[in-house]
Amino acid sequence: MKVNGVLNLPGDKSISHRAIMLSSIAKGKSYIRNLNDGADLQSTISVLKACGAKIDNSNKSIIVEGVSLIDPKVNLDCGNSGTTTRLISGLLCSQKLDFVLTGDNSLSLRPMKRIIIPLKKMGCDISSNNNLLPMRINAKGGTQSINYKIPVASAQVKSCILLAALGADKPSIIRENIVTRNHTEVMLNNMGASVSQKDNNIIVKPLKNKLNPIDVTIPSDPSSAAFFAALSVLNNNSELKINNVLLNKTRIGFIDVLKKMNCNISINNNQSNNGEETGDISFRTSKLNSVEVGSKLIPAIIDEIPILAVVAAYSNGTTVFRGVEELKYKECDRLHAIIHNLNAFGINAYEKENSLFIEGGKPKNLSKITTFHDHRIAMAFTILSLTSFGKYRLDNKSCIDISLPNFFNLIDGVSK
Repeated sequence: MKVNGVLNLPGDKSISHRAIMLSSIAKGKSYIRNLNDGADLQSTISVLKACGAKIDNSNKSIIVEGVSLIDPKVNLDCGNSGTTTRLISGLLCSQKLDFVLTGDNSLSLRPMKRIIIPLKKMGCDISSNNNLLPMRINAKGGTQSINYKIPVASAQVKSCILLAALGADKPSIIRENIVTRNHTEVMLNNMGASVSQKDNNIIVKPLKNKLNPIDVTIPSDPSSAAFFAALSVLNNNSELKINNVLLNKTRIGFIDVLKKMNCNISINNNQSNNGEETGDISFRTSKLNSVEVGSKLIPAIIDEIPILAVVAAYSNGTTVFRGVEELKYKECDRLHAIIHNLNAFGINAYEKENSLFIEGGKPKNLSKITTFHDHRIAMAFTILSLTSFGKYRLDNKSCIDISLPNFFNLIDGVSK
């Protein structure tokens, strides 16, 4: 298989969620282009519309007219999206609403205690299914300020508290031991809010006025780019350029890992777009070395570990990812899913003391991919199967629609 060409990918999923949410409470009209086209974003749009948001998503340019959100008359179905669930909880609390959140079977097994505890400390009345969905939150009494140390490295938890704090009575302080993606802070400041950082403390002041509207083209999703990066570095005589990729330092840890693995990567056309850095990235066929990835880098690559694990399967030596326990609490237990599929393809992989070990070489067996209904597992092992065997078999192809519905067409467009 040979990979060659130029790709323009859908917008970053994290920024897309935040752009839709924050513009829904801003003043005036916001214009959003290249919104991520996955099912998760449709969940966010549907939830906001149920709360009275005015979102016209009938054209390529999404128009959002800021309004005062209202209590929904129906339960808010977040589908498969943990980002929708956790961020919308904070946003709607800041708007003093009373609402019920539900989700699909996978989302209903994901932990919500991590946002329930701080939101209760902020004065919200919350009931849940033993800290799982469905979950009712009553914030009609408003939110109180909080000084809170986040016990897990989670941008979703941090963002939930940040958004709830916009409607608080006084400034709030959020502390994180390990820096996580900061799109919420960047976008809030860009829209006129006051969010500052000193050491590991994030200080957010309540909104005195409505947020300013935005006019933004969402940069390409680096998490999606990672799959095509792997496709190009693993296959012979290949070179692929991906345009306008988000280069936020909290999101491109996978590039740092690939460079340490001796991947041939170059970045050009650096620009700034609404506070976020972007650039064009080129990836070329590479001879790969194994690496050890420390636990401090894991939050910056948490979504890319499945595809990095696939790259590690072709590397010389044993690659180790330290401190990957958070993988167990994603759309599925991704740590188990990675190990299961690598072993099925003939690669020795195992967990030891919350670290993932992968003995590189080359996949030996063509195996049916067990997706566990997880889009990133499905895409990562499709790349592996195509690279080694020129074909793939998936037990659930449709789960890829969660984040990248056009995945297979994009592959066909650059492969020979």
